[in-house]
Amino acid sequence: MKLYRYRTIKSALLELDNGTFYFADPKELNDPLEGYLKIFWQGDKFAWEGLLKNFVCSLFYNFQTYLLMSRRFQNSAQENFLSNFQTRSILSDLHQFDNSSFSQTFEELTENFWAEEIVKKVVDFYGNDEIKCYGREMEFIFRTVIDAAFIICVKKFKSLGLIHDDFDEKFFDVEYEISFAELKNISDAARKKKIDSLENLNCDMMESGLLALKLNNRSSDMEYVLKQNMLWIRFIFPRTYVEQLKEIMYPSGYVVCFSDTPTNSAMWGNYADNHRGICFIYETENLDGREYINFATKSLEIKQIKYTSQVIERNFFDTLLNLSFIRAEDWLTGRGGLKSKKLTAPKSTEGYVDDYQEKFYRKIMDWHHEREYRIFLADRFSHYTDRFARNLKYDLKMLTGIIFGIRTTLDDRFKILQKLAKLGKSIRDFNFFQAEYDDDTQLISIREKILLTKIT
Repeated sequence: MKLYRYRTIKSALLELDNGTFYFADPKELNDPLEGYLKIFWQGDKFAWEGLLKNFVCSLFYNFQTYLLMSRRFQNSAQENFLSNFQTRSILSDLHQFDNSSFSQTFEELTENFWAEEIVKKVVDFYGNDEIKCYGREMEFIFRTVIDAAFIICVKKFKSLGLIHDDFDEKFFDVEYEISFAELKNISDAARKKKIDSLENLNCDMMESGLLALKLNNRSSDMEYVLKQNMLWIRFIFPRTYVEQLKEIMYPSGYVVCFSDTPTNSAMWGNYADNHRGICFIYETENLDGREYINFATKSLEIKQIKYTSQVIERNFFDTLLNLSFIRAEDWLTGRGGLKSKKLTAPKSTEGYVDDYQEKFYRKIMDWHHEREYRIFLADRFSHYTDRFARNLKYDLKMLTGIIFGIRTTLDDRFKILQKLAKLGKSIRDFNFFQAEYDDDTQLISIREKILLTKIT
C-alpha cells in the first residue's frame, strides 16, 4: 500500500541525508494525550501502605539531594535541580540502597509515616480493595499526607545536621479539611466532585504562598530561600510523583507517523510548513496480510491508528508483577511485613503487553482527519533512550516518490533533488507529483510532474 509522510524542507533534508526515520517519543508529538492510559489505584491496605512507603522515601531522597546541592553549589545548582525535579521524583527500587545508610533511614521514616493519623485514615478508607482512585484523586491523597511526610523528613535532616535545629518545619502547615467518614456515605461521582473542589483549593493556596515568597524574594536570606524551595517541592511533588507512577508501568516506546492521504490541506499546513514543504511517498511490503517497512536489521509492521473515545484502563497495583526492574513484593508489603493479596494474584502478562502496544495506536476522534498509520518501536530494555539511537536506516527502495507542496520554492526542490542523487535515486526511476488547489472542488489535488533534468 502507499503511505505518505508530510515534511518541512528542513526535516525532509535531514531524513534524506542518511536514509533514516527518526522514531519520536510520544511527548514530542503535538497531542498531549498521546499514549494516554486511564490508570487507577485499587488495592488492599497493604498495597496502599507499600505505596505510601515509597512516597515518603522518594520525598526524603529528593529533598536531601536538594539540600546537599544547595550547600555545595548554592543557587545555580539549586535552580538546575528544581528545574529537573519533575523527571526524577520516584525511587522505583528502594533495595538499591540496601548496603547504604539510606536503608535504615528509610525504615525509620516509613514507620513514623505509617503511624501518622492522616496516613492511617487514608489507608483505612482506600484499602478496602473496592474504591477506584484515578490520577487527580491520587494527587489529592498525596497532597493530604505530604505535610506529615515533610515534618518527618525535616526532623531527620535536623538530626543529620542538614537543617538548623531552630527551623520551623510548620511554616506553611495547612490543615486540609476532609472527613473520610463523609466520603464513605456518598457516591463515587459525588466523592470525585468534592475531592476535585478540595484539590483545586489546596493547589491555589499552595501556589499563592509560593508566589508570595517569590514576589518578596530575599535571595541573600538562605532560610528564606529554603522555605521558598520547600514550598515549591511540596506543591509540585504530589503531581510529579503520580505522573511518574504512571510512566513506570510501561517501558518507553517510539513511533514514526504516516498518512494514507496526500491531499489533506490541514496536514500540508501543519506538518509541511504551510504547503512550502513536501510529502514523501512510500510503498510498504505486504506479508501475510500485514504491511511492513523494512529496516537494516529488521522489518517493522505499520498499523492504522484507531480513533476512539474509549480509553484503556489499568490498575497500577495489578501491573507491578509485570515490571522486571522493581521488586513488586517491596511495593506490595505493608506494616509488620504483611503482604498484599496482589502478590498471589494470577499474572496477566498477555493483557499487559496488549495494552502496552495498543496505547501507541489510539487517538481521540478530533484527529480522525489525519488518517494516520504508525510504525511502533518497543524499548523494553532502554536501547533507544538516546534520541540519536532512534534514527534507523530503512530500505530506500520503499521510498518511491515525492509530492511538492503548492508553495515549495525552486531552490528547495533543487536541494531535495541533490539529496536524492546522493542516495543513488535516479529521477528516471522516481515519481514526482505536484500538489495544487482545484478551483472546482475547492480541494487539494495531485498531478504527476515530469522532470527532464539530469542530476550528476
